[in-house]
Amino acid sequence: MSALATIDTETTVAGPPSRVVPVRELRPWDRIAFRSPAREPVETGEEFPALVWPQPVLVDLPEPSAWCGALVRTCVEVLLGARPPAQLARWLTGDLFGTLSRRAVVSQSMSTAARRVRVLRVHTCALDETCYEAAVVLHDGRRVRAAAVRIEAYRGRWRATALEIG
Repeated sequence: MSALATIDTETTVAGPPSRVVPVRELRPWDRIAFRSPAREPVETGEEFPALVWPQPVLVDLPEPSAWCGALVRTCVEVLLGARPPAQLARWLTGDLFGTLSRRAVVSQSMSTAARRVRVLRVHTCALDETCYEAAVVLHDGRRVRAAAVRIEAYRGRWRATALEIG
């Protein structure tokens, strides 16, 4: 006998010899993306309607160029030792935060005086409604630096997914 068995949805599936388990039908709420109960399924010829993924809420998000400038300034201040890395945990992806915090620990071991960081210019480019890329020019007290950042809408807020500081 094969380890895989075909299941007929109109009959019951026999488990161990002592019990019989009925096959239940899949309901719309068993799907991955949930729907509101008021919505009627669209007739597509399939047994179940297609999945509907919610779009990110963009109503209360701050203006992307100002947000990117503030984020990059904060990242540079963390790298210079003027701020703790934990302040960025909410605004960066996990991989990006881990990389930045490891780099900040190395830079904090070097003796540097905290300097004021000024954002000189921010140029943003919209990839779509939920994703922006920005080029930021800033002065860290000694040098003029350039940075590139990519932000995406995530749970009603902006979150950086890529960051490169030169």
